Order: sequence, then structure tokens, then C-alpha cells
Amino acid sequence: MFVLTGERVLLRDFTEADIGPFVALSEDEGIFTYTKNRITEASARKELASQLVTEPTLTPRPTKRVIESSDGFAGYCGISGVQGSDRAEFGWYLRSDQWGRGYATETTRLLLRFGFGGLGRCRMCATSDPDNLASVRVLEKSGLTCDGSIGLVETWRGPRPRLLFSMSDTDWSLLNGRAPVAEPDR
Repeated sequence: MFVLTGERVLLRDFTEADIGPFVALSEDEGIFTYTKNRITEASARKELASQLVTEPTLTPRPTKRVIESSDGFAGYCGISGVQGSDRAEFGWYLRSDQWGRGYATETTRLLLRFGFGGLGRCRMCATSDPDNLASVRVLEKSGLTCDGSIGLVETWRGPRPRLLFSMSDTDWSLLNGRAPVAEPDR
């Protein structure tokens, strides 16, 4: 089982026990204020059931994970771009009753550690709606730099602007007190 452990959150594989809490996210209006997609009960059941059935057989396994706090299921997160690239994009979705507790910041830092250390990525990226000031703050507080607007993206609410944030492995190493990987001579 995949597990990343922080001080207050645990990132782990989905299990059958997570179906109910994951499906319940479809009723949490706050989550979808700034998201690209909106899940429904039916899509949540289908997505999670599909993942639970196929994930153990895939190589490499998908990287969508449960965010678990002391209260249990707090949300989910993921990394995409795992294969064939030196960069990956990550994101998280927390239940609205879990906001303001530092879980998004801790999840971001765990995903960065996994992306750079575990997956060996050279660049980690995330996007945010510019009106989502809490997410912008989490990304900046975690050391990512705003690279600017990527323009409008299609969302369930219609076209919305998105900001791109990124961090290099060198910046991550320096931020975490590790020696950066030496660049090869050119």
C-alpha cells in the first residue's frame, strides 16, 4: 500500500471504505467553487470503483490518493504526468469542513517530496483559479512560483482563467536544505 505520512495528514491508496466519503464530496458545494470539473454521485461511484478495480494491476499505478486527517477522509489529491516526462502536475480537493487547518499546505509539501524524491521529476506544477486566494497562498507558501496566466480553461461553470505555479527540483532541494543535483557539463 502506498503511504506518505505528514504531521497531520496521511496520503494513502483508496480502499472500498472510501467509496461513501468520496461520493459524499458530490454534495459539498464549497469544493466545486473553483474546480475544473464537478463530480456527481454517479461519476464519483464510477471513478472510484474503476480506480479500485484497476489500480492494483496498473504499472505504474495511478497516483490519486486519499488525504486522511485525524477526522478520517478529508479529501483526495493526485499527480498526473507520471510517465514519459520530467515534469508532473499535482492538485488536491479537500472537504470544505477541513479548510483552514493547514491540510492543503501539508498535502502540497508531501506531493512535492514524492514528485521530486520518489518520481525523480525535474519540475512540479499546479494550477489555480486566480480568485481562489486560499489555494494561491498554499502554493506560494509551499515555495512554488507563479508563472502567470495560462488563459481560460473550460470548467463546469464555463471558461475560467487559470494561473500556473511551478517549482524546479533545484529550488525544492535548496528550500529543503538538500544539495541540488549537479547539472551535467555542456
